[in-house]
Amino acid sequence: MSPGSGSALVFAGRLEAIPLADLLQVIAAGRNSGVLWVQDEASGATGEIELRDGRVVGARVSAAETLGAILVRRSAVRPERVGEALRHQSAAARWKPLGQLLIEMGELEPAALRRGLSEQIAQNTATIMGWPRGVFRFRVHEDEPPAARAAAHTVALELHALVLEAARLADEAAAPAGVH
Repeated sequence: MSPGSGSALVFAGRLEAIPLADLLQVIAAGRNSGVLWVQDEASGATGEIELRDGRVVGARVSAAETLGAILVRRSAVRPERVGEALRHQSAAARWKPLGQLLIEMGELEPAALRRGLSEQIAQNTATIMGWPRGVFRFRVHEDEPPAARAAAHTVALELHALVLEAARLADEAAAPAGVH
């Protein structure tokens, strides 16, 4: 990154040396804004957790459930309307987030979008936190992280709650069938 580009590499390392939960707690405690990029050594999957002022505003994982699929599963919107919004999104001169398009189309309530985004962030954060081996790098943003800039309807989740949810999901996955 060139100086003045709005982003600077702060640190990088291996997940085996610094547990991701500890790393995220340090970032949150400093009320930092930026993007934590992580790659799982076993699968090669990558993920990003975006933070603004120490709160999680976005999380993406390669091959994760899409926001459209989450909204359909939650019965917040019909599948054909998601398809229509995606076609509009790809044809538009100016890109807009899917949730914003669905709200503009009158197909989705802002509260339903926030619930869907919160679920997507929690799922993706839990997936990333489940990677025991790999590499990470954190870049601080002097302005807002990309997800916060891109969407008019955003959520900002407390990291502590996401860490607890990730631990709960990991415990459920490790429990024998029928024992929850």
